Amino acid sequence: MPGTDFVLRNQDYARKLAAQPAPAATDSNADSGFSFGDLLDIVNPLQHIPVVSTIYRHLTGDGIGVGEKIAGDTLYGGLVGFLGSVGDAIFTQVTGKSVGDTAYAALIGGDAGAPATAVASNEPPPPDEQITNPGTMMPALAAYRASGQLAEAY
Repeated sequence: MPGTDFVLRNQDYARKLAAQPAPAATDSNADSGFSFGDLLDIVNPLQHIPVVSTIYRHLTGDGIGVGEKIAGDTLYGGLVGFLGSVGDAIFTQVTGKSVGDTAYAALIGGDAGAPATAVASNEPPPPDEQITNPGTMMPALAAYRASGQLAEAY
């Protein structure tokens, strides 16, 4: 039976693997091409009026793709709408949130547009949650050795 030192290293390695950040939310229609819903997003004025669009998206949970946003902003705002939409797309690419979402979070305080992030605890688990079955520890030991963090062999 491996010693307590091995069990603690194994649990530490497992925590590192479990602390991976949650994947970002993706649009389910992103790979399916242009759809009728995308056309509705382009012509829906609630998606393109500067302050109203941010509040509308937060209340309904509706989203809009970058191409649809640029097309609709150009449709309703002309050249100024096009330039503002391209600027917002660049800002979103750099910061991860649109200008409207950033202003909404600053004024209202919520950060509804941000994906959840997993946080790992630095505390050891209670003794009843520690892994004690050596058969279940062998795959983790092999992965721990492969990571180069384990110098001595058990």
